[in-house]
Amino acid sequence: MELKEVITYFVCGMFAGGGITLILYSILVAKRVQEEQDKATKCIFKYEEYRRRIRTLEYQKRELEKKLEPIEDAEI
Repeated sequence: MELKEVITYFVCGMFAGGGITLILYSILVAKRVQEEQDKATKCIFKYEEYRRRIRTLEYQKRELEKKLEPIEDAEI
């Protein structure tokens, strides 16, 4: 094997190794991004669920206050 061939294989190996490294890194980063998006989505759904519960409780409170008004007026 001549020096030119060795250098050529070395350079090609560097490019191939660099390309493979970039592909693997991209896959790992994409996986991490997907995990973070999943966490964010879960948080958003939890927030919406809590907001629904709060709105329901606020509605029930208003309804109970409406029912109590006639009772309080009758006591006075």
